[in-house]
Amino acid sequence: MNIVEKVNEIVELQNPHEKEDKLEQLSSVFEHGRELNKENIGRGTQILLNAVLQENSDDKEMREFFFHTIDSAVVFQNVGDRINWDTLVTALSSLEKNLLEYALNVLGLSGQEQYLQVIETYTHHSDPEISTWADEAINELTYRLAHHPES
Repeated sequence: MNIVEKVNEIVELQNPHEKEDKLEQLSSVFEHGRELNKENIGRGTQILLNAVLQENSDDKEMREFFFHTIDSAVVFQNVGDRINWDTLVTALSSLEKNLLEYALNVLGLSGQEQYLQVIETYTHHSDPEISTWADEAINELTYRLAHHPES
């Protein structure tokens, strides 16, 4: 399976139900797939990130499908260090709470030190749940930095 081609096909779909179904299927591939090409998963995940940030912010359900798929790629295929998350960092303050959970999670799993400071700002959030998510992301990121410093 060529992940990049599959992702491009999904992003181009006009039918929202079909797009949601295909994102769900791709998420399952990320969760259960073995011996997938990490470089292609990273490139595909970058495309998904760019696409979700261009999605209509009113379409909360579609955006959640995208974020869930991105999260699956990062969690199950360990490609967070292959993604440039700068555009996500720029969009953090505009994300709905449920999407912010995904965003903080993938930033924590990225293993990229440059995102530590932005995550830390959310540890002081007025919503205790968001503060908890930020603390968990920091714990994950610092663990990865300590145990995989080459990332």
